[in-house]
Amino acid sequence: MYENLTVLGMARKALDWVAQRQEVLSENIANADSPGYIPSDLKELNFKNVLHTVAQPAVLPTKTDPNHIVPQLQDPNEVVSEKKAYESSPDGNAVILEEQMDKLGTSKATYDQVTALFQKNISLLRLAITGH
Repeated sequence: MYENLTVLGMARKALDWVAQRQEVLSENIANADSPGYIPSDLKELNFKNVLHTVAQPAVLPTKTDPNHIVPQLQDPNEVVSEKKAYESSPDGNAVILEEQMDKLGTSKATYDQVTALFQKNISLLRLAITGH
């Protein structure tokens, strides 16, 4: 029942994004000494896209003719490589720990904002249902 509420659905998707991003960033940090390792990250969370995916059911293209081309749908949590040519050590590792820790801090801030929004909406629902 509650997953049909747009704000709670957006909060769930944002928390899923934060959890997946934390996995990717922790993998980058764990491989900071691995030769040739290229760090990756998720695409930035775009609340406009999250709102559209929560508010509207997904419409998938169908191939009705053998000559039609079916477009590739993009994953909103797509992992992208982020190596820049000038940011690698002599062994080819491109992980910059300070940058990864900064991204973890940003993810923590996003998590805090989303959980505060979630808690506020739950308290408003409780107030609407019980009257106090």
